[in-house]
Amino acid sequence: MRHLLLLLTLTLAFCWSTPGNTAEKPSEYKIKAAYLYNFAKFIRWPDSAFTDDKAPLVIGVFGKNPFNGNLAPLGTRSVGKHPIKIIEFKTLNEIGKCHLLFIGKSESHGLKTLLNTLKTRPIVTIGEHKAFSARGGVIQFISVRNRLRFVINLNTAKENEIQIDAQLLSLATEIIGDGG
Repeated sequence: MRHLLLLLTLTLAFCWSTPGNTAEKPSEYKIKAAYLYNFAKFIRWPDSAFTDDKAPLVIGVFGKNPFNGNLAPLGTRSVGKHPIKIIEFKTLNEIGKCHLLFIGKSESHGLKTLLNTLKTRPIVTIGEHKAFSARGGVIQFISVRNRLRFVINLNTAKENEIQIDAQLLSLATEIIGDGG
């Protein structure tokens, strides 16, 4: 429960940290952007995922970008020694070094091919498509009683050489597999 409060506090602090936002309700994608940042803090990638100790941690968006500038503030932050870099990818061939990849709803038609192509690469795929995690995505955003929650596919994470901290796992609504 303490970890849940920590994550929620961090999320709300991020959502309302910019001037002038104290009175407005954060948008769905502003909250999702905060979740992406917090996910990154509780995930470990293999050393091979970074060119060096201070290489950027790349958060990518594949397909139509629904964030409307809400990811931009992350570009001024770091996770550990890794500064965050935001990149929009339009084609699968563009995806090189990427650590967190949000796959937009616009890509539902080619989702199976996309996830199969990225399988075994050290990329945390994140989406909001129905059954995203069951189809091989690592993290799926879901709505439970009008609240943003997430599902984690631990088997896919392990195949991708991704380690997810137990604190983050404890916050998931559902965990697919045991990572074994």
